[in-house]
Amino acid sequence: MLVRRIAQCILSVLLLFSISSPANDAFRLPEHTQLVEQIIHLNIDPQSNSFTGHTTLKLNVQSPIRYISYHSKNLEISEVSLQYQDKRHQLSIEQANQYEIVSHTVPFELSGDASLSIHFNGYLSKHMEGLYQANHEGEPTYLLTQFQSMEARSVFPTFDEPNKKSIYKFSISTPIGYDVLHNTPVKTITKQKSATLTQFRATPMTNTDILSFAIGKFETRHLYPSRYQSKVYSPQGLDVVLPEYFDRLVDASILSIEQYLDTPFPFNKLDFVIGNYGSVAAMENLGLVSLNVNQVPSKDATDMAHCQFKKLIAHEVAHSWFGNDITMAWYDDYWLNESFTEFMAAKVVQSLYPNQDMCTYTPQSSAFKDDTSNAMPLIFDVKSRKDTLAYGQLHYTKGRAVLEMLEQAMGDHKFQALMRRYVSLFSGKNVSTQQFVDLLKGPKLQNVVTDFTQTAGYPLLTLKQNKDQLVISQRDMSNRANQLWSIPVSLKLWDGKRTSVHKMVLSQQSQTIALAGQVKAIFMDAGGAGYFRYINQSKYNDIDFKHLSQEEQASFRDNEQALAIAGYINYMQYIQNMVTELNQLPLSATRSNHIVSALNDAYLEHIQHNDVYAFNAYLKQSIHLQLDWKSLLNKPYAGELLKLFGVYLGDSKAINAAQIAYQSKSHHAHLESIVMTLARHTDIEHYKVLVNDFKKTPKPQRETVLSALGYVDSASKADLYYDLLLSDDTQGMVIDYRFQFPIFNPVLREAAAQLISDKKGAIFKRVSQESLQWFPYNFLLACSTKQKQAMHQLFKGWQDIPGLSKKLTVVSDGIDQCILDSKHIGNSLQTLSEAI
Repeated sequence: MLVRRIAQCILSVLLLFSISSPANDAFRLPEHTQLVEQIIHLNIDPQSNSFTGHTTLKLNVQSPIRYISYHSKNLEISEVSLQYQDKRHQLSIEQANQYEIVSHTVPFELSGDASLSIHFNGYLSKHMEGLYQANHEGEPTYLLTQFQSMEARSVFPTFDEPNKKSIYKFSISTPIGYDVLHNTPVKTITKQKSATLTQFRATPMTNTDILSFAIGKFETRHLYPSRYQSKVYSPQGLDVVLPEYFDRLVDASILSIEQYLDTPFPFNKLDFVIGNYGSVAAMENLGLVSLNVNQVPSKDATDMAHCQFKKLIAHEVAHSWFGNDITMAWYDDYWLNESFTEFMAAKVVQSLYPNQDMCTYTPQSSAFKDDTSNAMPLIFDVKSRKDTLAYGQLHYTKGRAVLEMLEQAMGDHKFQALMRRYVSLFSGKNVSTQQFVDLLKGPKLQNVVTDFTQTAGYPLLTLKQNKDQLVISQRDMSNRANQLWSIPVSLKLWDGKRTSVHKMVLSQQSQTIALAGQVKAIFMDAGGAGYFRYINQSKYNDIDFKHLSQEEQASFRDNEQALAIAGYINYMQYIQNMVTELNQLPLSATRSNHIVSALNDAYLEHIQHNDVYAFNAYLKQSIHLQLDWKSLLNKPYAGELLKLFGVYLGDSKAINAAQIAYQSKSHHAHLESIVMTLARHTDIEHYKVLVNDFKKTPKPQRETVLSALGYVDSASKADLYYDLLLSDDTQGMVIDYRFQFPIFNPVLREAAAQLISDKKGAIFKRVSQESLQWFPYNFLLACSTKQKQAMHQLFKGWQDIPGLSKKLTVVSDGIDQCILDSKHIGNSLQTLSEAI
């Protein structure tokens, strides 16, 4: 789940008087106070920006104290009373500290059972967090919640920490005519004059992050077959067509995970609600999984898109075990929730769809791009909501790669036994990384987890010859000195007749390898699970592709690209090899789509402004494809092709096809690529038409169109695009990361920095401070000294934003690395151009 943002409170000092002092960490609730049960009643009118409520927290105090604490964020608390030993004590209203913890002193020693009663007012969030209005202007009103992480406290006072699991009983009063959905089934519905009171059954023991409710008028679809009579809810007026495999996928995912873990599904409800969750793809809310409408693939989407959706659903189902039942002890162990779940989701897709599992290969390939020496490690200190904003794809991809390396080192059956033991030991409990590490036998495997979760970056492995021996060595990919990892390595060997695998854990700078038999060829990443880059400088050839699995082939190709970018091999030779392969494949082949996507990524990440002309000339001369755009645009794989030929190569036939498709006014599966092409190649007046058309775009396509409009080719268009992002027409949509789209075009990076500077006031009004700290990341693809200077000039006046300085350093270092890489690429392209 992708996290949201919050505003921080001003630092205050707590002066508490007690027999046992408050928690040593001011950002944590006291360990000795447990929330046994919480009863919450909310009065909510979806047409209003505010709501009221009262709650009762039933507590057990395990050590004598003279204070009581809980979380509250942006709530107006009007009354607090403590019920203790049959007496009611009114408590004074106190303000939250910087970590949104409210503490009340009590005039006597408190121990044992007590209950806290709180009356409060709250407000709908202006961002897609807490409780917020999800519909756009002119659409039927509906409300959704997003409580991960640390956002339940913005809707009701509570113990908002993952290790403070409790039982929750919700009742919600709304005007008549609204449906209310929750984690648990409805207990009673009572009509009260102009209102409806909906009471829900108690939750099982759970943490606040996965509590949820939705209010609106919903369409209901029953899944069949369905072990838990599962239902899918969607707001009326929201056109949602789920893939035909969805029903089977849900039940089959449950069964597949049960069999792997030898443990039954932990709960008795599994429904889904689809709506506008902004940049969150999905959320594993207990019994009521949230799905973002923009994640549902159309019937004619690519196989890759359907694979990714299947994995997304399997991922959310797997959270029932990892995250919902077994929960991280604290937010610094977030990877335990997401990586274990992602590991299981890949298993599910590979088991159920063995011929359509391409999205489950080599999770590390996408992780490497973000995992620089300045990145946050998987485990880092978390004290507040803003710290959790450092969560990213690494917690899914890198963490899963760590588990797959362990699986490879231990063997499938032993690792499965480990997972079963983990689930058996910690079911219903909280767990830390150290507790997982303690289950591993031997310090080498324990060090694998510690090294890769507590250190950012990754190693480069080199295989060399030393007389008759092989030597494998490691060094840091970012050239940090004295950086070593414990690395499970599996070498695939070919003796001319069959393959075999040699396993080891590389824990030193270099180790000698004794290989048995007559080895003729070698591959350094058997299974494709290695979280490292690798170079074979030995006498052995690379194993022929036909002897590699699909995962291994994906690993080899991704490694080749990385080596080409870093200058270890010739970049344009790498490109030539892909183009030659593309010319020999049918366009419908999955590999063809991968190659075209890689070429598109080259324009985004590797080819700088001075090299675009030569790169275009090479591709136009070298790609020999027969493209009938009229029929091609009806194919699921045409989107990437249109980006390449329309957006980047500026092919007139592709641009014309995009114009015709757009003017048809019918929903098109490749609307994003069509609008991208037109945004890049139309004049300013026609671009204004595209912007105006956005305002009339149906909701399901609005997110797609808004992003596509950012692929512009001039500063004047970028200016219009930024004005659109900051206008009322994008209310309810996440805009902060979308400032990067004009910056994708290398020629506009300096101009974009100036435009953002000019619009600073409007940006600060629209974007939360916690989101502002991430604005430097819009320049992640910048790649020149001038672009770096323009970025630093832009953010000179933003330095008082907490967290921004660190992000700026990360991006700045990335630019320096890109400048070095671009020299290799530019030289390679220049040499090829001269040869041509």
